Amino acid sequence: MAIESEIKFTVVDAGIFSRIAALHEIASCAVADRGVHSHRDTYFDTDNLLLLRSKIVFRLREKATGAVLSFKAQAPGGGDFYRRMEAESPADVTIADIESGRLPDLPPVQELRKRAGKVRLAPALAVDNRRRIIILSRGGVPRFELALDEVTFTGPRGSADVRELEVESLGWEDEGLTEVGEWLAARFALAPAGPSKYILGMELVGKRPGEG
Repeated sequence: MAIESEIKFTVVDAGIFSRIAALHEIASCAVADRGVHSHRDTYFDTDNLLLLRSKIVFRLREKATGAVLSFKAQAPGGGDFYRRMEAESPADVTIADIESGRLPDLPPVQELRKRAGKVRLAPALAVDNRRRIIILSRGGVPRFELALDEVTFTGPRGSADVRELEVESLGWEDEGLTEVGEWLAARFALAPAGPSKYILGMELVGKRPGEG
């Protein structure tokens, strides 16, 4: 599996995204704006929220280019940033397929079953995300991906809007994540965010552990 390393911030002021998108350099990195894209994520869990309690993510992402299944779980290390094991695969699968147990034999499903067994899943949280992607390069080589996310969570307790900024290493220099994060935090009103949108969304609008 791949290892995902990232720093996440909560953004209160919507104007910060416009100011960041207008920059030509961030932390000595050249900036390339890849534009805005929208997608919908559906997070799945068991009736007793086994995945949430285990800090595991099993997600179906639907976007214009097709659907992608993802599995994520905590990885050791990380220091000032988050590290997660990640398996992703394009998948011809629907929400109804997953609810009925018709899961394709793909790496995200295999990893889920290794850790949780052949559990019955249902949608736990929907996340609509309008995401601006900015690539940060050094020496002409892409080093980090900056995601400016405008998010709407929808769950059994209603809906909630948040803004998050994510900086993810593209596999070259995880230690540089701290440098980029400190550079941004020193110039903009940013607060550290939690390790995953699933955890945050469930805290805001999801079913709580122990609820029927």
